[in-house]
Amino acid sequence: MLNQDFLIRKMTEADVDSVRKIELESFTAPWSRESFQLELNNKFATYFVCDFEGEIMGYGGIWIVFEEAHITNVAVSSIYRKKGAGKALLTQLVEIARKKKATHILLEVRPSNEPAFNMYKNFDFIPTGIRHNYYSDNNEDAIIMTKYLT
Repeated sequence: MLNQDFLIRKMTEADVDSVRKIELESFTAPWSRESFQLELNNKFATYFVCDFEGEIMGYGGIWIVFEEAHITNVAVSSIYRKKGAGKALLTQLVEIARKKKATHILLEVRPSNEPAFNMYKNFDFIPTGIRHNYYSDNNEDAIIMTKYLT
């Protein structure tokens, strides 16, 4: 298990190419390199990477606007899945939301992404709605999940 050895730190411009590689292998409608670069300059956004000896294992991002936080994405490279990186990133995202006084965190997850859905459930996110035809690649619905922090 690697979770004793990896580091969760803020994403930098130098990480964007590695993050983009993970994005491409993880999602059917991946964000562009420019999207990640813009996020690094978004004052409402915070992005973290999971770094194992200089290699990026995964990343996660969150927007926090007043009392509301929204997890934009969490992804782990296929070679590092099931080693605790996703849980470590999600823990860090929840912590930053608490520090910035958010009262709740929202995210969307595909119904077909059962591992992610179950991880969010284990972090006390609960299904609170459906966004119909949310994903543009196949019109799959999104399950809205919410974690209340108060």
